[in-house]
Amino acid sequence: MRRLIFCCLVLFLVQILIGGCAGPKKPPVIIGEERIVERSREFRPDWIATPVSIGEEMFSFSGGVDGVADFSLALRRARGEVIKNIIAGIENRVGAEFSDAVRELSISDAELSEFSTETVGVIMEIYQMHGIKPKETYYEKVERPTAEGVEYLYNCYQLVDLSRTEYMEWRDSAVERIRDRAKAENKKRLEEIATQILKKLSE
Repeated sequence: MRRLIFCCLVLFLVQILIGGCAGPKKPPVIIGEERIVERSREFRPDWIATPVSIGEEMFSFSGGVDGVADFSLALRRARGEVIKNIIAGIENRVGAEFSDAVRELSISDAELSEFSTETVGVIMEIYQMHGIKPKETYYEKVERPTAEGVEYLYNCYQLVDLSRTEYMEWRDSAVERIRDRAKAENKKRLEEIATQILKKLSE
């Protein structure tokens, strides 16, 4: 009889100890997958996956952001990403064209690189003056479950097109501005480089 009471007491104490160590049990927090609750068109456009596209007659640039809480802010950030890609695309284009143009001229790589960078800067100044208007804007409103409920975020993307004709006009205008400014500031070497490049580009 004593042994039975002792065994029952031991089992009782073990249960208390186990329960005390484990602490109160909380149900696990289960957060489901996010879902798109609103979008500006039925499917995502293909141009989202192509930040820079240089065609024969048209240059296209796109950029975007994901997971921004404010729609207006998402639009501004998407515009900023597009401008980054425009600059990158034009830098590559100008660099290639100027390299071809100066192949027969006595212009060093350092001089060419500096001149190309300045030209891109002036092209972007001209572009900004004309106004960078998106050809298309695509957005998604996303519902994301949280431990407290749900939150809403925005994915936003923009597409900008630039015709080859516009680009060439702005490129040449940029080089002319650099040449004229160099002449006014008596920077003979810079004026010479600009003059030589304009001559080659017009051939």
